[in-house]
Amino acid sequence: MTEGSAPRHLQVLAGMLGLLGVSLAPAMAAPTAEDYARAERVLDGHLRGKVRNATVLPNWLDDGRFWYRHQTAQGSTDYLLVDPHIPSREPLFDRARLRVALQAAGATDADKVLQQVASVTTAPDVGALQVVLRSGAAQGLQCALPAYRCAAVALPAPNPQALIAPDGQRAVVVRDHNLWLLPAGTAPAIALTHDGEASHGYGVLPDFALRGIPYREGRLQPPPFAVSWAPDGSRLFGVRYDERHVQAYPYLATAPAQGVRPVLHQVRLGLLGDAEQVRDAWFVTDVGAARTQTIPVPDGWHSLTEAGVLGWSRRADKVYTAIMRHDRPARIRLVEIDLHRHTVRTLLEETSSTRVQLNSYPYNRAAVRVLPGRNQVVWFSQRNGWGHLYLVDTASGAVIRQLTRGAWLVRDIVGIDPDEQQLYFSAGGREPGDPYQRRLYRVALDGGEPVLLTPEAADHAIDAGAGVLMGGRDPQLLAPSGRWVVDSHSTVAEPPITVLRDTRDGRVVLPLEHADDSAVRAAGWQPPHREQLLAADGHTPIHATVYLPPGYTAGGRYPVIDAMYGGPHVSNAPVGYLDATATMNPVARASLAQLGFVVVSIDARGTPGRSKAFHDSSFLTAADVQLDDHVAAIRQLAARYPGMDLARVGIYGHSFGGYSAARALLRHPSFYRVGVASAGSHSFQGMYGGGIHGMDRLVGGQPVYADGSAVRPDATAVPALFQPLDNSALAAQLQGKLMLVYGDLDENAMPALTLQLARALNAANKDYDLLYLANQDHELFRNDTYYMRRMWDYFVTHLMGATPPAYELGRQHNGA
Repeated sequence: MTEGSAPRHLQVLAGMLGLLGVSLAPAMAAPTAEDYARAERVLDGHLRGKVRNATVLPNWLDDGRFWYRHQTAQGSTDYLLVDPHIPSREPLFDRARLRVALQAAGATDADKVLQQVASVTTAPDVGALQVVLRSGAAQGLQCALPAYRCAAVALPAPNPQALIAPDGQRAVVVRDHNLWLLPAGTAPAIALTHDGEASHGYGVLPDFALRGIPYREGRLQPPPFAVSWAPDGSRLFGVRYDERHVQAYPYLATAPAQGVRPVLHQVRLGLLGDAEQVRDAWFVTDVGAARTQTIPVPDGWHSLTEAGVLGWSRRADKVYTAIMRHDRPARIRLVEIDLHRHTVRTLLEETSSTRVQLNSYPYNRAAVRVLPGRNQVVWFSQRNGWGHLYLVDTASGAVIRQLTRGAWLVRDIVGIDPDEQQLYFSAGGREPGDPYQRRLYRVALDGGEPVLLTPEAADHAIDAGAGVLMGGRDPQLLAPSGRWVVDSHSTVAEPPITVLRDTRDGRVVLPLEHADDSAVRAAGWQPPHREQLLAADGHTPIHATVYLPPGYTAGGRYPVIDAMYGGPHVSNAPVGYLDATATMNPVARASLAQLGFVVVSIDARGTPGRSKAFHDSSFLTAADVQLDDHVAAIRQLAARYPGMDLARVGIYGHSFGGYSAARALLRHPSFYRVGVASAGSHSFQGMYGGGIHGMDRLVGGQPVYADGSAVRPDATAVPALFQPLDNSALAAQLQGKLMLVYGDLDENAMPALTLQLARALNAANKDYDLLYLANQDHELFRNDTYYMRRMWDYFVTHLMGATPPAYELGRQHNGA
């Protein structure tokens, strides 16, 4: 027998097992502690923010210039001034001269002050600037440039609980369930509302925001929720939520950080089918008179929380917003609220047998803009099967014209020029190639074809910013004049390049930054690969991102891990460089690749970012169609990457991904062998429901019980449409190794959902593993090193067939 050959009977056995999808490949070398250390170095949390100068946030000045922060190689901050007209990019100030001026004005630590520019404004002299630097909690130094003369000034102390007025001088905060005005200067606070109470306050973070426990304990102190200033600062408009009648939901901290007696936390949380859900009403506050009045939401409708205020009329006496109801059919309305007459007028209504949204991605800002100067609204609609923009007359509600059309998707509205003649928007799929890569376009409001402004085949991160519920600053990448735009573009393999473009033709006016990814590369991170595949139907294109182990060879036998989210909210497979290095959910893709796994993420049918039909595949099916696509896609990937061992396929996910990971083992037991499901939403009848915040409107619409009612008739009733989506119903089909993970203070995916699935697995006499994390909330998958190590160990043990090393995550980053 020659070296490396096998006896004939073993060759025959190997062939038979190969037909059955079983591998006899030799076990991989067990990962060492050094391998775990390398994997830890490329954890998403360790790489986030390590790509230097990956983004540019412009601060526009009145004269058309802008300044921005630049990270130096030494880790300090420089400030650069850009003049698009010249064009030029140069330091905002001479550091040596300004240091001397700061010291002359009394700064005791001038070098520290130089790092803390608070604001820059134009001065009366042409080209002159006033730069304000923070020197203390409520102190600053105002410096005239280019004279380099500084003087002390008072600055308001940063207050994360304050909603700042448009004039920048006043603010509102929440105290004792009411809104209070903080006037300019040292004047005392003024109560603007008086009848707020627990679970029915003004600007209070409602429990349906799923942060009730940290909010009650004072660990979370946000600005007033669902409250907006009028552009002229004369009034406030907001939504007041009434949760007084919603049933309390218990969370039990069984192993509290202090003491031995379990601690009971109770929040107001309506579940699917509860008779009492959150109620809402609008309010308007006259700030000068400190008078607040209620405006009822039309009966049977609810304010669309993620939309917020879509815009104001020119005189700030009318507000435009959206309301919805998610019975059948689901409906959404654009409404105009007269703040003097307290009347509500419907401008237009959309209907759908599935979902109605103002952006294909629910977490993004509504792709709607109010044009008060034209008495028009740019409206997002999927009425023709793709997300497109329509120009609507506010007087009649009639559609004047469709601004965009075709088999591609508008992603976000970036801005409109001050003359309101040109609209700038990002979109995907209009150009050949990867449909998830965003491009920037402009289109004339008075008609015409969109003009491509970013020709590079890359992901152009020019969106308007995070949605209302996500917070964060609007990046304001478009100049107020509409003439220039800051564009950062990248791929999964190439770090961001940021340039300044002319919006007339897309011409690059000035290079700004070429991101430095040396720290990421030095940590051992390797770029993944983008792939186009076919869905399980054999003809729908879908896309994946693949992380390969170091030293991958086609002749190897590498176990495969599917990193899945699966919810209808977001795309999952990274398309840009920053998301590829530091993914949102699930994390640890690059880390698992470092341990020797091929890790794949797939955007299958049912996720957003494509056509409405593509997205609607998850309505009433949750993750089922996606999982069919995942199985088909992984088989295709194995043909391109022969080192993938299809006899050893695992899956993990968190939140909706936890639901998806468990369901993968239950629906495809012969394909998925090992799964880790953390914080899973394993039964939708146990999730939050209702028209304001319910998961049901994203998953299956308003529940309908056997008696035809939307209200649960008894404690055990489950709507027929939701019964097949319950993971517990498939508990008897478990064959592989499954670890369920939960935190006992998780308000997003309640621990009861995991434990109820565990009960069903017990009843089915199935073996599984259960990991309990004390005092953990929904962020456990990002911040719990014990969970991360256990997840790695689980795949190493059960999928790789190796013994994990003794290793404690966090030691090398804690200085140990």
